[in-house]
Amino acid sequence: MMRLQQYLICAAAIAGLSLAGCSGTNLVGNTGSPNGDGKGGQPAPAFTQFTDIPMPSNSSLDMDRSIIFGASDAWHGRLVLNSGGSQAQMYDFYEREMPNFGWSKVTVVRADISVMVYDRENRVATIKLSGGSFAGSVVDVTVSPKG
Repeated sequence: MMRLQQYLICAAAIAGLSLAGCSGTNLVGNTGSPNGDGKGGQPAPAFTQFTDIPMPSNSSLDMDRSIIFGASDAWHGRLVLNSGGSQAQMYDFYEREMPNFGWSKVTVVRADISVMVYDRENRVATIKLSGGSFAGSVVDVTVSPKG
């Protein structure tokens, strides 16, 4: 019985902390073609809210697999991008661009599924690169507080 109470308290605390990190701001804005629509009249996601992470121009945000808490340069969570570039191109892109955004390389593993870890101030970014279903690649960026 005591263990069940501890479990419920822990679950409530995690849920509360997760909700506390949410902001009322829509972090994935709507932009697209000059008329404001993406393909088929659907709004296309914009990456302008993520000013501290480089975003490849040939990518789209997978809204179903992404979750973001916070805003501006203090966000944390997971961004999943479907990129038109190959895994090798995305590796080179992030290796070149992350230092330009103030991130320092901690470690990298270049393989069939590559993992790159960077840190900046009080945050850590882990970038996982894998091949896409048909072409291109999948970029999974997870940013979390240090510690």
